[in-house]
Amino acid sequence: MEALRYEFTSMAPKSYIDIQVDTLMCHVLNAEEDERFEKLVYCVPPKILQRMFATHNHNWMNKKKRRPHKISSLKNHTEYLAYLDREKLNSHRFLFAPMLYLEHWWLYVLDKSKQEMFVLDSKNISSPSSERTDLNKFASNILNQLLKWAGAPSILKKGSQSLRPTYINIPQQPNGFDCVVFVMKWMELIDPTILAGCCTYNIEQWTEPMLEEFRKKIMVKIILSKENFLRAEAIKEAHNMRLTRLGAALRSPYVQVATPDLSTK
Repeated sequence: MEALRYEFTSMAPKSYIDIQVDTLMCHVLNAEEDERFEKLVYCVPPKILQRMFATHNHNWMNKKKRRPHKISSLKNHTEYLAYLDREKLNSHRFLFAPMLYLEHWWLYVLDKSKQEMFVLDSKNISSPSSERTDLNKFASNILNQLLKWAGAPSILKKGSQSLRPTYINIPQQPNGFDCVVFVMKWMELIDPTILAGCCTYNIEQWTEPMLEEFRKKIMVKIILSKENFLRAEAIKEAHNMRLTRLGAALRSPYVQVATPDLSTK
């Protein structure tokens, strides 16, 4: 994967964050040497669902055949599936699937073992429209097809075409532009094992100053990840700073996302 400078500048406060940043965050989390991501949780890069949804204009049913569209019928999706880890799709109990639609992000959490799906949405604690309800059905169907593509068992009960996700009551965003920050922090922090049988997830309410700090930490986490093949080169060539430790990086003026000339640093 690659990220361009302007994609990182979207991490500046009060900006809408580029989808590539969330894609990189998924990649970084999946590669973490942490038991949670090594054995329990797998993050599905958002561009995969975006591709599946957009191909059929977010309409999940094939009206002629009266059944959901199949990903096997999609064209030019091989490059997106190449980012998936088939082994982890099979072995990990939970899937985190970020979703972007009409400039709003939310997170699907799929529990394969219990055949349940949850929605974490920083603007809604229930489906806001029939259109969103249909999108949720489509998402569960797509995730099921991805699992079958990877050789995993179906998550749908016999005769069913989709799951009906449960919305989790979780603190809401204080503005109109930090939804993806919520999604990325949820992926990093949420314990999916306590969602089953629960409609509320107890977590502190995040304020705008906290969300600005999250943006900075997320950017540094991606840059300092071992998955960043330019990390060593960047550290070596940076004469005015040393990014060898997270704490040092966060104090450096070169990673203050609030700086007005971020695009030049």
